[in-house]
Amino acid sequence: MDDHKLFETYKEDIYRYCLHMLRSQSDAEDICQEVFVKAMLADRIQVEYIKAWLMRIAANECHSLMRRRSNGNQKEKKAFSINLPLHPSPSVEQAYEQAETADEFGRLLDKLNPKPREALLLYYMADLSTNDTARTLNVRVGTAKSRINRGLGVLKKLYEKLPEAQRKGSGHRASSY
Repeated sequence: MDDHKLFETYKEDIYRYCLHMLRSQSDAEDICQEVFVKAMLADRIQVEYIKAWLMRIAANECHSLMRRRSNGNQKEKKAFSINLPLHPSPSVEQAYEQAETADEFGRLLDKLNPKPREALLLYYMADLSTNDTARTLNVRVGTAKSRINRGLGVLKKLYEKLPEAQRKGSGHRASSY
């Protein structure tokens, strides 16, 4: 696969993963760029699972940035904005509901421990299989499945603790998680 096709095929998945890990649009863009620069400079001939390999690079880059920040180089930004592609011309109400749901989901994700959160993001947001999620996290498949299930369980409990008005406003039922 040539560099252009590699970028076009995986850019949205890598960006979305970085955005959820870093909670900052500008940081996600920077790390996404780093991921593809490293991938394009690397010898990909022996790489069997390209998406899992790219996600591992993205995870390493995100962890590296967060580690630098936690060591005092910079404070982590608290702003969380999400720019997922929307359906053509959504109504103002639909756009507001989508943004509100994404914000609430982001707040719930923030409450998860890092390992289950990362497994959930890889599995659901990056759409990796459990095998690829395990490869990306460098753990056994059973461990990846366990982290995903544990994360879903905690998300469900957190969601059920939300006031009824917030749950109704998000348009989801507790069982949908």
